[in-house]
Amino acid sequence: MILDHVNIRVQNLEQMRSFYRDVLDLKVGYRPPFPGSPGAWLYDSVGNPVVHLSTSTKESDQTGHRLGHVAFRTSELSNIVSRLKSNGIEFQLEKVPETKLTQIFFNDPEGGRVEVCSATQLSDIAQ
Repeated sequence: MILDHVNIRVQNLEQMRSFYRDVLDLKVGYRPPFPGSPGAWLYDSVGNPVVHLSTSTKESDQTGHRLGHVAFRTSELSNIVSRLKSNGIEFQLEKVPETKLTQIFFNDPEGGRVEVCSATQLSDIAQ
């Protein structure tokens, strides 16, 4: 498993996008057309989208933490699903629009949001 990206909740999307672009030299790039609030993805020098900025206003997303979630990438998503189920951990399984990625979202024991993503298709995972 490898660290995939960090999602940061922001109030001023343009200002934060400019900061990460101008100060850290990240490149603003493609972001799938997620429903809901706007956001931005910023890419590292080898083309990985490592910083995701989100402007979610959903009450369920307002935890007081600016760090939206930490994301990991794996090729063994079905094993993660099995472990979550065997530990009684609730999760949400989602397909990223216009990509082949599948995401699983869940909370750690202290309420931190965790994502695990994979190129595994939803149909390949026993829900």
